[in-house]
Amino acid sequence: MLDRQVFQNKDLVLKVSPNIDPEKFDINKYEAFLDALCGEREYQKETIRVALRYLLGGQYNNLKELAEENFHQNPVLQERYDSLKDFYKHLQLPDKLSCTIDLATATGKSYVLYGIARIMLAEEAIDQVLVLCPSNTIETGLTEKFRSLSADGTLKDLLPNSAQILNPRIN
Repeated sequence: MLDRQVFQNKDLVLKVSPNIDPEKFDINKYEAFLDALCGEREYQKETIRVALRYLLGGQYNNLKELAEENFHQNPVLQERYDSLKDFYKHLQLPDKLSCTIDLATATGKSYVLYGIARIMLAEEAIDQVLVLCPSNTIETGLTEKFRSLSADGTLKDLLPNSAQILNPRIN
C-alpha cells in the first residue's frame, strides 16, 4: 500500500514578509479607505494589505522569489516538494509578480479585488485592470458592483491627495 501524504492548504500558503520599506509603499495612508470599503470585515482588509505588500513593497521581483523565501522557511513545503526546483514547476507565472487570492464563497472577493485595484491605480503601479469572469452573469454583477463602488464619493474622498487615479472608469 502506498503511503499517502495529507497537507492542509493553510500550511502551503506563501507568507509575504511584513518588512517592507515604507518609502516604497505605505499602506497606512489607505486605512480610512479600507475601513470604508470593507467595514468590519478585517479578513478582507488584511488580504488587501498582504497582497499590496507583495505587489508594491519592492521586496519581491517575481513569484519565484517569494516561493524561494517560503520554501526555506516552511518545512511543510519542503516535505511536499522534493526540491526548490520541483516547487518552481508547480507555480503559475513564476517569473511574474503574480499571485492567487483564495477566499471562500461569499466572503467578498470582489471587494478585495476592487480595493487592490483601486490602490494600485492610485499608486500608479498600473494604469488599467482587466478582470476575467467565468460567466456573463458574474461579469454583469461585478460590473454593477464596481461601478457603484467607483461612484461612491466617500471612497474617492478617502484616497490620499497624491492618488493619481481617483475615479477609475468601469467598462
